[in-house]
Amino acid sequence: KKSFYTKEIARILVDECEGVVPTDREKLESFPGVGRKTANVVMLNAFGKCEGIAVDTHAKRISNRIGFSYEEDPLKIEQDLLKKIPKEDWYKMNHLFVYHGRATCNARNPKCDECCIKDYCEKNNVAKPH
Repeated sequence: KKSFYTKEIARILVDECEGVVPTDREKLESFPGVGRKTANVVMLNAFGKCEGIAVDTHAKRISNRIGFSYEEDPLKIEQDLLKKIPKEDWYKMNHLFVYHGRATCNARNPKCDECCIKDYCEKNNVAKPH
């Protein structure tokens, strides 16, 4: 699937965008296989525009564990994060979720004893409220 999307996006960029990657999220999200997360990542890394927080598996897991969001849907998680995290920190958070999720807060074997935010983590403390 990804290879199909990649080829199709390349065709669209050449045929419809004069070979230039669009700089707005809405246009990026109109490409096949590109959702909000991918568009946020492209906007951030390619253009330095931080318009949201890319919710990947790391952001979802950490947000759920520390109580920033109890949602399952990435868009709802992002909306919760945008309310809790000041806009000036969105850029950093995009990277911190990935780094922390890979290095410390793994899905299967989290290194809770090494975690700098373990005091806020419901995995180590109380059951999450509903």
